[in-house]
Amino acid sequence: MSEEVSIRMMDDAGLAPAIPLFAPRPDKKGPKTVAVLLILGGLVMVLVGFGDIRNSMYEDLSDAKVDLILENYQNQNVNITDEEYQEYHDGIKDNGAYAVRGYSLLGGGIFVIIGGILLFRLKLLGVKMAILGSVIGLIGGFSGSWMMADISNKLLPEEMTNINQYFSYLCGICMSVCVALSVLPILNASAKAALDQKVTLVTEEE
Repeated sequence: MSEEVSIRMMDDAGLAPAIPLFAPRPDKKGPKTVAVLLILGGLVMVLVGFGDIRNSMYEDLSDAKVDLILENYQNQNVNITDEEYQEYHDGIKDNGAYAVRGYSLLGGGIFVIIGGILLFRLKLLGVKMAILGSVIGLIGGFSGSWMMADISNKLLPEEMTNINQYFSYLCGICMSVCVALSVLPILNASAKAALDQKVTLVTEEE
């Protein structure tokens, strides 16, 4: 009788069959790189979302802030007054665009950050949380930006309306990239093999 020691992988279901000869080698570096990118993206989402929520609480924007926003447009010969922009601010506050985009990006960003931290620790739960947060940010961020563009079309010059529409597209593209990054660790076989990995020694007797 002889004893043979072999290494087998353990998953949620318990002992798995012996590792195939050509099984993908676990890649820990890839998921950790994605995790760092997700954390940075989540921080941007939180900052933008917090800014929108704060704006939704202002009865009127400060004159200094409005002047700063309009300065670039006026340099491009776009005719718009402070009063017109304040009216635009009131419009997107009343139709809930600030709240939709703000709370979606803030909540989604928090999920993405937590998911990124867990993914950095090679936890599969981190992938699921990052995907959830990215989808929330994608839907709410694009919807809120489009609502702003719709109000802009009614109250602001065409040049500013076009910029707001482009911004809504940009928001959708950025959040789509975030969704793709979140899914990547479970699409790549080597990266997936590194998630929740446990190694145990099993003694086989013959």
